[in-house]
Amino acid sequence: MAGGKETPRQKMIGMMYLVLTALLALQVSNAVLEKFAIINVTLSSLITEGEKKSNQILQGIVADAGQSQDANVLAAKANAEKVRELTKNTIAAIDGLKKKMMTTAGTDKIDEKLINDHSSKVATMMIDVNSPEGKNYEKLLNDYVKQVNELAKPEPPFQKIAKAPKDIPIFAADEDHVRKDFLTFTFENTPVIAALASVTQAQTEVLDLEARALDKLAKDAGANRISFDQFIPMVRAKSSTVAAGAKYEAQMFLTGSSTALQSDFFKDGAKLPTVADASGVTMGKVEFTAQGGGYDAHGLAKKSFKAEIKVKGQTFTQNIEYFVAQPTIKVTTGNAPTLYMNCGNTVNIEVPTLGTDYNPSFNAAGGAEIIKGDKPGKVTIIPKQRKISIAVNNGGMNIGSQGFDVKNVPAPRYVAYLGNTPVDLRNGIKANQIANLRFSADPEANFKEEVPKDARYRIKRAEVILGRGTAGVQRMQANNENPDLRAWTNQARPGDRIVIDIKDVVRKTYQDEEEKVTVTGSSGIISIPIN
Repeated sequence: MAGGKETPRQKMIGMMYLVLTALLALQVSNAVLEKFAIINVTLSSLITEGEKKSNQILQGIVADAGQSQDANVLAAKANAEKVRELTKNTIAAIDGLKKKMMTTAGTDKIDEKLINDHSSKVATMMIDVNSPEGKNYEKLLNDYVKQVNELAKPEPPFQKIAKAPKDIPIFAADEDHVRKDFLTFTFENTPVIAALASVTQAQTEVLDLEARALDKLAKDAGANRISFDQFIPMVRAKSSTVAAGAKYEAQMFLTGSSTALQSDFFKDGAKLPTVADASGVTMGKVEFTAQGGGYDAHGLAKKSFKAEIKVKGQTFTQNIEYFVAQPTIKVTTGNAPTLYMNCGNTVNIEVPTLGTDYNPSFNAAGGAEIIKGDKPGKVTIIPKQRKISIAVNNGGMNIGSQGFDVKNVPAPRYVAYLGNTPVDLRNGIKANQIANLRFSADPEANFKEEVPKDARYRIKRAEVILGRGTAGVQRMQANNENPDLRAWTNQARPGDRIVIDIKDVVRKTYQDEEEKVTVTGSSGIISIPIN
């Protein structure tokens, strides 16, 4: 009965009552009247059960209201108590009518004599225009529905109980009944036991309507009361990361949730997506990029956002404060702390405080090219001027800038070789070794170690001279580092010298471009004595 739904038993009895009422229009047998007696007993048991359930629902409403001072909750509680009192009075009034029916029939109990009474004494009492009983009964039912509608305010309103045939679908098209009013349809040619069963049926309808009204008011009384059916222990840590030897600090508490409620979560007015925790609790996902600025002497900036949770018509609001730590940019390089001009300098730019959220992008204010590496923070910087500044961004937020000094590429050293062995310029070479002579531009050792892809030199042009005294015996324009000097082997004499005058040198850069190297002064002259 609670919740406004009839049980299968009630539906069956209601249908049997309608069928037997229809049979009254035919020849009524004692067997039919006995069935009305059975229905009356069954309906009476439903009334007892309905009264008990209604009292339980009312107790639940009072408990839900508790000590609440909410006007809506208090009104729902008061109206529920009024509905219960109104129902009790209505049921009692109908009980009084049933006693009067039996008195009119000349008995005070339902027995064989009353069941077999085919007279219309009670029917006349209910239909006769000069008798107030029928009119009072119909008014009682109509007033009850009207007052319950005013107290519970259901949507849509409850329909009246005292229905004429035109209001009952099964009889609405029946020409024999459609013009009859409620009292005539209910009591015309009706034996006493059938009349008793009719008003008992009305009592069950009164209780059914009361149950639906109380259910509505129960929802009103509990509208602002949130009941939890899930309870989860929570730990709010001061920090989820703690160093070895340091204290771990946290607050432990119990939180609740309801699987029956839909909650909406907001941050600064913007609705958040929801996620299901491993425990099954639905939570709002707060995720945003922390904005810096306004740091104090300790490198912390105090920030806040407005958290809102809306549930069951209520909004719970709290201002959440947090601190943003000023990121510290840490730079490590595969080469020296300073960078080399127009070279591919490998640099790791890290912001340890961002942890796994670090996914940076970099911009040079000017005078440098930046090539992103295969890991977050790893870049290759190719400077074009003596001082550069690299701006570090993460998630669209500026972290800061890192400056670098830039130095020129050290000049190479020009070396002559016999095979792979450098020539000893003090002792020189023998004449028969001239054919194996070669020369090269060798990078400075640290430069080669730090930026190996930029330490690649090639001599493109040199003049090679076989000298004797102050004159040159032979001259050759070499276009590579391995000139063919075999013809000079038989011409060279002890005391002669081989002079290599290097003219044009290039360096192959990180990007495989050729950069001209300026050969200054005597640095490009190699003089090798012949012994």
